[in-house]
Amino acid sequence: MIPTKFQNSILMPFILSLVLALMVPNVNAANSQKDFTINAKINTQKLDDADKLKVVATANGDTQVKNVTGNDLKSKSTTVSFRFNQKNNIVSVGDRDEYAVCAYALSVTNEMKSYSCVEGNIEQPNGKNTIDIGSGPVITLSSGPFKPVTGAEIKNPTIDVHIPLSDRKDVKDLKVVAMIKGELQSKTVDAQKMLKNSKDNTIIVPFHYDKTPEIGPIRVGDYFFACVSAEELNPPEGTECEHRLTDHTFHIHNIIAR
Repeated sequence: MIPTKFQNSILMPFILSLVLALMVPNVNAANSQKDFTINAKINTQKLDDADKLKVVATANGDTQVKNVTGNDLKSKSTTVSFRFNQKNNIVSVGDRDEYAVCAYALSVTNEMKSYSCVEGNIEQPNGKNTIDIGSGPVITLSSGPFKPVTGAEIKNPTIDVHIPLSDRKDVKDLKVVAMIKGELQSKTVDAQKMLKNSKDNTIIVPFHYDKTPEIGPIRVGDYFFACVSAEELNPPEGTECEHRLTDHTFHIHNIIAR
């Protein structure tokens, strides 16, 4: 049966729409990105009337900062959630990767009163990872309850992140994150180029803190961490983190990140 002129006038727009739909990619699908969360469950019972919390987190080579104020500080605990992409241009998250979170209790003038920090291991790369902050004893991966820092001021420190790569000489792009006093910095470096200038297959990535952090000067006793990420670090971990406390007022502060 030959379609009539009337039938053609109905069919043609439908056919054209179908063809265009097949030709144009689904933008929403193309931009969709699987993610995972770090849920920092913060014990607020011993914050000594803090007016705000500054919470910083790094995972999978990325960083985030969130603030907690108001009623969230009046309950016994509050949970701050950080959502990260499972994959970026440096690394894909795995179930043995590490992450780091620090919570800073601040006064009304934004000065740090106390802090608590933890390192964690990704257990659910496809879902929620919960970590307790500000509770429990001081252990290898936790600084324990919120504590003040009263040491001497450290002016314009540099954190030198030492990254041994004798077992991973094939690393190309390497993402390095450093944090002290709530200030996150990150760099992506050409590990191959740096290895050529290294005598012991250890590269050093410096981070300069030449401005006073927004929550007060850096002092002896402040907690700092460094994390390194690269796909070639797998196995066992695409992201590894380490931490230290500052223990002197000199310019250079070293940390070995893996």
